[in-house]
Amino acid sequence: MVFLQHALMDSSAGWLLLGPKRSLALQLADAGFDVWLGNSRGNRYSRNHTHLDPDVHSEFWDYSWDDLAQYDLPASIRYSLAVSQQSSLVYIGYSQGTMIGLAALASQPQLAVSVSLAVLIAPVAFTTAMTSPAFVLSSRLGFDRFALSQGWGEWGSFQQKNSDAIVPVCRRYPSFCLGYLTAFCGSNPRGNVADGMVPLVVRHLPAGTSVKVMSHWAQSLRRGSKRFLHRFDYGSECSNSSSAGLNSAAGGVMRCNMEVYGQVEPPVYDPAAITTPLALFTGGQDTISSLADVELLKGVLQPGVLQLHQHQPDYGHLDFELGVDAPDLVYPQLLQLAVKFGMLTRASTASPS
Repeated sequence: MVFLQHALMDSSAGWLLLGPKRSLALQLADAGFDVWLGNSRGNRYSRNHTHLDPDVHSEFWDYSWDDLAQYDLPASIRYSLAVSQQSSLVYIGYSQGTMIGLAALASQPQLAVSVSLAVLIAPVAFTTAMTSPAFVLSSRLGFDRFALSQGWGEWGSFQQKNSDAIVPVCRRYPSFCLGYLTAFCGSNPRGNVADGMVPLVVRHLPAGTSVKVMSHWAQSLRRGSKRFLHRFDYGSECSNSSSAGLNSAAGGVMRCNMEVYGQVEPPVYDPAAITTPLALFTGGQDTISSLADVELLKGVLQPGVLQLHQHQPDYGHLDFELGVDAPDLVYPQLLQLAVKFGMLTRASTASPS
C-alpha cells in the first residue's frame, strides 16, 4: 500500500499527469499496490468542511503546514489503512509533502510505526540555501506579514475561468509558460518537460492553499534553522495591539506563542527523532530543495535511517513529477524500494508472534 502527498500549490492530479504506464501513481498501481492520493486542505479538491464555507468564512483558512502535519496527514493515513485493512504503508511525499511527512514522523511515534518507508522527493526540511526568487524575495519583503495583517485567508485559489484562458496560450507558447513555472523552482538545462505537457499542467495549477501556509514557509526562510523544523511562529508580543495583524490568523484573531503553545518560542520538530527508513530523491537545479539543505537533513538523521539518496544533477523541482525521463531515471529505483519495504512489511505481518 502506498500513500502519495503532493507539493505546495499542487494537488493529487500532479501524480497522474504523465499518463498511463508513465506517471508514478499509475506505475505503482500497475505493480500491484493499493495507491492512495492525498489532497492538502484548501486545494481545489479539499475545500469541504462540516460547517465552514471557504468562500465565506475566513476561519476555514486558519491553518499552516503545521496543521497538515499534526492533524490532516495522520488522519488521512489512518483512514486509508483502515479502509484497506492494512497495518502499514509506504509514504511518498513531494516537496511540501516531504516537509509535513518529516514533521509527522518526528512527532508522532504511533503514526511512524505504520509507515514502513518514507520516500522524500525534492525534500524540504531546511531552507538556508533556498534560491527560489519568489520565495526569497517575498520572505525578505515580508509580504506574508502584510497579507496576514490584511486578513487574507486564501492564496492562489484555482479559478476555472483563468485556467480556460491560459491553456490556449500555453498550448501555443509552451516555452513561455514553462519558463514562468520553472522561474519559481529551477529548470532542467535539457528542457525535460514535453511541450504537450505544459498546457495540461497549467490546467491544474495553482491548486490553492492558505496565506498562513505561505507565511509558515516564509518564516522558515527568515529563521534559517539548520537543525529543527519550527511550528508556526505567532510572535512573542501578546499585548501589543499594533502587532495584532502580524500575529493574527486568517480570521483576525490575535494570538501569540505563549497563548498558543505556552512558551515564548514556537516548538520544534526534530528530524533526529525519526526512526522510519527514508529515501531521498534530489535534483541539482532545484532552487527550492537545495542539495546543501538536503545535506543538513542527512547530517541530523539517526544512523541507519537513510536507505538511499539518488541525485539527478540536471533535475529541477518539477522534473520528478513531469520530466520526460523521470519514468526511466527515477521511478524504477523508487518502485524497487517500495516493493522491498512492502514485502518486508507483509512478511513481518504474516510471521507468528
